Order: sequence, then C-alpha cells, then structure tokens
Amino acid sequence: MVVKVVSVEVPEAIDEWDVRVASAVELYRVGKVTLKQAADIAGVYVEDFMKILGQRGVSVLNWPPEELKEELKSLDSF
Repeated sequence: MVVKVVSVEVPEAIDEWDVRVASAVELYRVGKVTLKQAADIAGVYVEDFMKILGQRGVSVLNWPPEELKEELKSLDSF
C-alpha cells in the first residue's frame, strides 16, 4: 500500500491520537478506507478500532444501503 504523510495543525490541547482516531473513523464512515486501513491510521488493532466505532456510533458494517438490501434479498432465498 502506498501511503501519504499529511500534516494538520490543531490546537495544542488536542493530541495526535485524537486526530488520528477522528480521521480514521470519518474516513471509514464515508467509505474511503477499509476497516483494516482505518485501524492502521488510528494506530490500533482492528478489534480495538471496532470498539472505537461502536463508542462513536458508527456501524462496523459499513455497507451502502443498496448493497445491504441485495445481501438481505439473497438471504431470503435460503
């Protein structure tokens, strides 16, 4: 995976971990990165990132509504 380093200026009271986690959560929420990529951005294990998502009210299952409907339809055939 190719990575890019980005610098962001934030108030001194906000630490790097908060910025990394907030960025990772938002990038995951909007579908720009995978769960694993988001965890890597946050600097935590995938399982820990899943807990962070839950604490922030973001679903771990980040499927677009149309894709989720199709998945549910396929389950109806069982």
